[in-house]
Formats: sequence, structure tokens, C-alpha cells
Amino acid sequence: MKKSTHRIGTPAVRLASVAHWRAKLGLAVCFSALAFGAQMSAASVTYIVGTCKSGTQFASIQSALDASPAPNTVEVCPGVYSEQVTITKPVSLEGITASNGARVRIFLPAGYTANATLAEVGEDNIPAVAQVYVNNVSGGTVNLTNLDVDGSGFSMNDIHFVGILFQGSSGTINRVITAYQNNSNPGATGAYGFGMWIQGSSSKPSVTVENSSMHDFGSIGIDATGIAESPSDLTVTIKNNAAFSTSTTSSTTGIYLDLGSNPTVSGNVVSGVEEGIYAGSFLGSITGNTIVGTEYGIELNADGASVKSNNIFESASYGMYVDTNVQTSLVQDNIIRTVAPGGGGIGISLGCNLKISPGKVNSNTIMDSDTGYGYAPVGFAGSNTYAGVYTPIATCTSESVSSRGSTPARLKLLGRFRKQ
Repeated sequence: MKKSTHRIGTPAVRLASVAHWRAKLGLAVCFSALAFGAQMSAASVTYIVGTCKSGTQFASIQSALDASPAPNTVEVCPGVYSEQVTITKPVSLEGITASNGARVRIFLPAGYTANATLAEVGEDNIPAVAQVYVNNVSGGTVNLTNLDVDGSGFSMNDIHFVGILFQGSSGTINRVITAYQNNSNPGATGAYGFGMWIQGSSSKPSVTVENSSMHDFGSIGIDATGIAESPSDLTVTIKNNAAFSTSTTSSTTGIYLDLGSNPTVSGNVVSGVEEGIYAGSFLGSITGNTIVGTEYGIELNADGASVKSNNIFESASYGMYVDTNVQTSLVQDNIIRTVAPGGGGIGISLGCNLKISPGKVNSNTIMDSDTGYGYAPVGFAGSNTYAGVYTPIATCTSESVSSRGSTPARLKLLGRFRKQ
């Protein structure tokens, strides 16, 4: 009987235990659901700037960014916004494009001020006026989409002027236009304009700039720089953008890759500037870009970056200028066409005393230029293709008689505005 009673009693105890366990599980699921719901609620805060869309509305971009609770997304109605914008928390700032094509335009306000300090390798404490300033954001990314940043009306001396400044922050810049980051006062001095400035930091941010355009900048379209030379403290991807300038000011560069950056640069179009791409980083790759109508197409100023499969057309002096020993970099499969034929143009200029490892600079196609490789170290050779080239390879000892025209002296562009 005891054995039988035990058998009968055991299922009842088990059923009670199961009921208790299910009750506890229900409470756990309930609390988890509440916590998940709270997380979803916190992650879905969206504010509207303007009145084109229903929701929590604000009159200015800055007021929406500063509101509490902090927004995850700020959507901006088409229109003109005269303000300097500062972003200090993770957010997606998205311009709404109207059916008639009207976009969000951020203009420099009448009372603009110096609101940032720039830093780079070997330099710091450079005052700047930034129109959109992403200031050392941690804990997430900042994503900018569908914005026009117009710097018309700027006029100051001895300061840097930046359309979009990413400082120590990760994120993306997509379908954004920066324009007229230059000085409207012809008599002003010491002011340099940048479409975008992407700066590294000890947090080692990662930034992607894509499908965007920078035009009519006073100095540089996109500047990517670290604050420490090694190791790199900035990873930057620059792809499928357009950089061009009609500024009469000399010393303009489309894309400037400085020390401390690890760049991937591809599919960009650069035109109308003095120098297309400046490669001063020990890391990265520059591939598949098109550079048209510049004084110098690409300058390689630090050994390490790969420069391959770029198209450089109609340079006035040099298609490419190599100003560093090449032991690691690859300069290959580039097409350089029409470099001042009859005027001393050089497809690729090499410093006379540089050390060029075999196989590192070769397999390039050079067309319609007085000289293929100019100022080449004695013994330099490579498997290249030449068409319409008067002298394929001119070594340092033969340079004075290598071309029909005189070869212009290379202007030193590095540090041309920051260290003066």
C-alpha cells in the first residue's frame, strides 16, 4: 500500500512543481517582454524637423538633436536651415527629399562662430568653423543622409572652414553635398576651406563617405587624417563620390589622405583641382578612381598604400608623382592619358634618388605624353604599355634632353596651408 500510495502521490507533486515552474516562467517572460518593449521604445525615438510629416516636430535641426529623450532618428523636411549643427550622441540625421526634388539645405548662419579645434599628426589647436560638427560621439554611430551643406557667405581670416567635420566619431555620410566652403572675401587671408574633414582619435573611429559630392571648396574636398602617425587611428572608406572645384585659388586637392589614416578609396571622380588625390598614408588602397583635368593626378608621398587601376586623363604636368621610396606600395595597372603632349608632360614622375623595388611600379599604360616615366632612377625598368610617348623612360642623367619641351618643376603641396 505504501508503495502504491507513493506512486499515486508522485504525479501530484510533479504536477504542482510544473505549475509552479510555469508560473515563474510566465513572470520571467512577462518581465522580458516588458524589458524588450522598453528597449524597442527607446530605440525608436524619431523627431521631425518641419511640418511635412506628422510626429514630434521641431523648428530647427539643433533643437531636435538636443531634445530629451535623445532621438535615434531625426528626419528633416525639405527647406533652408541657417544654423551650425553640433552632434554629440549617436543618431541618424536624414533629409527628406520632396517629390519635386527639393532637399534639405543647411546654410551658414549670419552669426557663425569658430566652434571646433582641429588636430592632425604633428599639429593641433587649429581653430575651425564647422557647419555640421560630429563631436567625439561614443556608444554608436552618426549617419548623415540627403543633406546639402552650403558655405556661401563665409569670410574670416586665419581659420579653417569645414562643411562636415567628423571628429573621433564613427558613422556614414551618404548622398550628401558640400559646396562653397571657401572665402567669399577676396582680400581675406589664411582661411582654408574643406568640404569634409574626417579625423581619427584614440577611439579609432571608422567612417564611410559614399555617393556624395564636394564642390567649390577652397582647399580640399575630403581630408582624412589621424592624430597619431602609427598605429593608424582612423579607418575611412571613400567611394563613389565626386570632388571638383572651380575656385581660382591654387593648391586645391580633391581627396587628401594624411598620416594616421587607413583609407580605402575607390570609384571616385575628381576634376578641376590642382591635385587629384594625395596619398600620404602608410596604409590603404586607391583603386578604380577617375581623375580628369588636374595639374597632378595622384601623388604618392608615403610607402605603403596600393595605387592600382586608376584612370588619369588630361593632366597639365604629371599623371602621377611618386615622392617616396617604393618598397611596399604597388603602382600598377593605371591608365594615364594625355599629359601635356609637346609641353614636357610626364606620365609618372619618379624622384631621382628614390629606391624602387622591382615589380612594384609597372604594368601601367601611358599614352600621349612626352615622357612615360620621368626622373627615373638609373636602372629602373618595368613591363608597361606606351602609345604616343616620345621617351618611354627618362633617367635622371638623361632628363635634361628627354623631352621636346621643358619639364616644369614640381610644386611642393604637402603642408602647404597647415604649417605656414
